[in-house]
Amino acid sequence: MTDENGPQTSMDDSAVAALREGSKEERRKLREMAAADAGLAGKLAEWDRQDASLRTLYGPVADEPVPPRLLAVTARPAPARVTPRWLPQMAAALALLAIGAVAGWTGARLFAPQPSQMALASQALQAHSTFVVEVTHPVEVAASDEQHLTNWLSKRLGHKIKPPDLAKFGFQLMGGRIVPQAEGAAAQMMYEDATGRRLTVYVARAPGSGETAFRFVEGEKADGFWWIDEGIGCAVFADLPREILRSISVAAYEQLT
Repeated sequence: MTDENGPQTSMDDSAVAALREGSKEERRKLREMAAADAGLAGKLAEWDRQDASLRTLYGPVADEPVPPRLLAVTARPAPARVTPRWLPQMAAALALLAIGAVAGWTGARLFAPQPSQMALASQALQAHSTFVVEVTHPVEVAASDEQHLTNWLSKRLGHKIKPPDLAKFGFQLMGGRIVPQAEGAAAQMMYEDATGRRLTVYVARAPGSGETAFRFVEGEKADGFWWIDEGIGCAVFADLPREILRSISVAAYEQLT
């Protein structure tokens, strides 16, 4: 789409913000796009003005001296406290009870992941690297046939799977495929944003692997978060800033469980 000011992009604010806060290469790419897109350039200029206004408004506050009345409070000696003789023993007992309760609930999450658990992340990253560069056949079943895709992936894994909705992050479902995995088969769902960046969500059975909290893994060209919950392992990979990738992974987790 074009007008007298040049070509216009269809990027939404979340995609623009991701590039603006991304790597040096992503910021360079955004500047190049803005040079050819008057609407995008105007949006970035407005954001820059807002940032400058906030710095102007609140920046001087950090340089203001601390009021004397507050300094006087901090200079006062702390009042002496009399600790009941029974209080330390009670605190120790409560601490032991708390440790026991937490250990019973999250014990599996406090230890380093086992090799079988790490294999999930490795296989998910390999699948991401293999298919994310595909131009002609990035997926086997397109998002236009999402119901068939959902039924097919669920049947092959023996577990109900519905592709997460990641539209609020600027990513639209492209489709999915079945990929080989140590436990038989895994589902890979691929997404793409307005700039052409791709993201994959990998789901596989992981019986007997215990459970893990969210774990971060760095790849050569993409990073990811992975986890195992109730015998199902999941991983989200993309070339995105870590905090944005974490937010997307949390959204995927909430929709997949």
